[in-house]
Amino acid sequence: MIPTTSPRAAGLRVAIIGLGRMGARHLQAAQNLGMTVCGLADISHDSLAAAATSGGLDASVCFTDAEEMLRRVRPQALVVATTAPTHAACVLAAVANGVSYILCEKPMASSLAEADEMIATCRRAGTLLAVNHQMRFMPQYTEVKALLGSDELGPLASVLVAGSNFGLAMNASHYFEMFRYLADSQVSSVQAWFDPGQLANPRGPQFEDRSGRLLAHSEAGPSMYIDFSAAAGWGLQVVYICRYGQIVVDELSGDMRVAARQAEFRDLPTTRYGMPADVRQTTIAPADTVAPTMAVWSALLDGRSYPDGDAGAHALACLVAAHASDAAGGRAVRLDDPALARDRIFNWA
Repeated sequence: MIPTTSPRAAGLRVAIIGLGRMGARHLQAAQNLGMTVCGLADISHDSLAAAATSGGLDASVCFTDAEEMLRRVRPQALVVATTAPTHAACVLAAVANGVSYILCEKPMASSLAEADEMIATCRRAGTLLAVNHQMRFMPQYTEVKALLGSDELGPLASVLVAGSNFGLAMNASHYFEMFRYLADSQVSSVQAWFDPGQLANPRGPQFEDRSGRLLAHSEAGPSMYIDFSAAAGWGLQVVYICRYGQIVVDELSGDMRVAARQAEFRDLPTTRYGMPADVRQTTIAPADTVAPTMAVWSALLDGRSYPDGDAGAHALACLVAAHASDAAGGRAVRLDDPALARDRIFNWA
């Protein structure tokens, strides 16, 4: 059972910057945890009014200037649910105003240099920084994690993500953190092949994102292939290929199929057509985004493992490496390559 509560959350004074679709979910998560919402900030009066109404909050907690809110409210905890270009400024302002806990949406920054500054500033101040890569708290992945390395399936060999045109930064970035969690290993290099042109972003034409395909290699050996091409219009299935079998998860329906060689065939060097297998099917409850966010807060406040700034920066480095690889014709780009552009600004949402 994934903990989604914390005694330390009760009464903790939290503020939220950005009250769009994700911000509204963060508001629900904070209130479910028993936090005291002491400030809301958004440049949109309509978004502020809608959030205050849904949360049963007084208009006095609403601000259109985030820094003014931080100065006047002085929250203990902060959610940054704006778009990526403002994440760094919000986090740095929060630290300057004494915030102890920060949960930042992904991608955590618009450049690796910004991510470096966010992490270093939080560490100097003793502020705990989490990035909302929630997949390690979702049943689709915790149940898979429990099976990997088992006698039934053996070690993980590779992951295939058959996605749709859901955007490299918007959604594919989550899978870098998921892969790191499941493979118990950092991504070491990325190859990418983007579709021509920018992917239309639902948050506005000013934001950039890409569709296409990529291959991520890990330090421990397993690899991950993601198809998020513009030609794929619907669906989201993930195949986990292991030594003795496979796990196939339909992330939209929650259907999970586990197939593994029968025990007497496990030591055969190859898999022949028609090899007997044990097959079972189960259904995983479709994940929402509120409970996993509550789980991130619970882990952060209670001192358990959570997606910290380093995890967010690792996913960000994978994004930057993907762009560099595509520009180099699909050449593998290592994340530790000193030539990886740390100052380049990407206008991700």
